[in-house]
Amino acid sequence: MKEISDLPLPKRILMAALFTFVEHGYDKASMDEVAAVATTTKRTVYAHFGNKETLFRAAIGNAIELFLSELPVLDPHGDPEHELLTFTTQFSELSTWRRAVLLQRTVIAEAERLPDLGTILHQDVIVAAETRLAGFLAARFEAKDVASDGGQEDWAMAMARLLLNMATGPQRFATLMEARTPAPVHPFVRPSGASDDWLRFAVRFFLQGLATSATAKPAP
Repeated sequence: MKEISDLPLPKRILMAALFTFVEHGYDKASMDEVAAVATTTKRTVYAHFGNKETLFRAAIGNAIELFLSELPVLDPHGDPEHELLTFTTQFSELSTWRRAVLLQRTVIAEAERLPDLGTILHQDVIVAAETRLAGFLAARFEAKDVASDGGQEDWAMAMARLLLNMATGPQRFATLMEARTPAPVHPFVRPSGASDDWLRFAVRFFLQGLATSATAKPAP
């Protein structure tokens, strides 16, 4: 990860805004503090983003882009267990480090005022990750018995949703509810280096179940 000071000014403002909003919440976040963290002036912040809500939305959009860029690319030539374990591990770690958890809580807190943000976060993070998994599964497996009209695509997406929720749902929910302490630093700064036992179990359980309902394709 780049230091915030190394970023171009607009990106620096967006990162400073994200830090400020998630640490203080939308109402208590100060545009003065955003400017200070970005090492610029409040006038410059307003010149780039107009108002507080526009900045908040842009900061969330930027955070989503970063999240997706930090997910590993699934290799259709790779071993399925390794590829799925690597992907779900990184998704889990990115979702449960402190600032990611605080962002989710901030969006939940603003659900009445800005109800579309939850939908955006779900579609652009969860569904986007499921779509990547579905593409990999479709490339490596074929359902043995599905309807012909869009069946394989729907099947792959359903399997991806099942895997992502089974493998990462418990950690994400527990961390969001503070039943599990969020990781204090970004996983790229201090990677865990290993998948936890649940993730490994979930991926292996999923692949065992998949073997009964799908035919493995040769690596493309």
